[in-house]
Amino acid sequence: MDFKQLHTFAVVARERSFTRASGLLNYAQSSVSAQIQALEHELGTHLFDRIGRSVQLTEVGQKVLPLVHDLLQMESELRSIAKGGYEPSGTLVVGAPESLIAYRLPPALAVFHQRYPRVHLQFRADSCAEHRAALGRGEIDVALLLEQSAPPTGLAFQTLTPERIVLVAHPKITASNPSASTPSLIESAVLLFVEASKGGASYREVFERQTIQKGIRIQRFMEFASVEAVKQCAIAGLGIALLPEMVVQQELDAGKLIRLPWNDLQIPTYLAWRDGRWMPQAAREWIKCVRAYAYRVCQSPEERLTYDI
Repeated sequence: MDFKQLHTFAVVARERSFTRASGLLNYAQSSVSAQIQALEHELGTHLFDRIGRSVQLTEVGQKVLPLVHDLLQMESELRSIAKGGYEPSGTLVVGAPESLIAYRLPPALAVFHQRYPRVHLQFRADSCAEHRAALGRGEIDVALLLEQSAPPTGLAFQTLTPERIVLVAHPKITASNPSASTPSLIESAVLLFVEASKGGASYREVFERQTIQKGIRIQRFMEFASVEAVKQCAIAGLGIALLPEMVVQQELDAGKLIRLPWNDLQIPTYLAWRDGRWMPQAAREWIKCVRAYAYRVCQSPEERLTYDI
């Protein structure tokens, strides 16, 4: 086997298609098929199940994929070291909720890019449940998880500052009835949510459990794929939004939104990666930057430079 075959395997596994992989790799489809067949022959097992025009990893393929990602990253670091003056490079795939990418990570991203311009950061803004699964499959290197439960067995993690989750709405929502309680407003208004993660621990799911426990019935709601869409709809007066406080802080300060009284949720944030997996230097440096510049875990410039995981 060689690294060319391993790289082809990783791309086919990600795209779940020989056709799309051949286009991305600029290979003939017959070449992609030949490389996969040669790799399977050498390993003595099938790595993919062919289902129509798509392919799925076999059980063995699922176990092999994280190791292949590690080998490809090791190869990249070895080549950099061999060229002298080693500096982290290659692609680092980071999973995080959209709210953290937009409102928490930019300071860390700016410092990281300045220090390590040869690292290509690729962000995935899927649900936390999908990020946990992608870590397990070896498809992403590091994830930030904003959810109530700690990461499961198989993932190593560090706990960061929790995020406050608040209920907000346009000021007009209480203008006609200033004495209306938050439970009554929840029952009468449209609730604006980010799509559920179906993982059982997102802040939306925690909030919905709270309303059930309090006997509050959510009559109408809308779901959006973006926190920005939820916020803008709340500003337009469409309904009550459930969002991290950091997303709406400027609008609250400007009076464009008001905060409704509620038992505010404090949802932990976790930096997570696959336990026992080799971690590239780029991932280690990214974790340092996130802790120091996005969450201010380290208190001094010296600590920021010397802190190690």
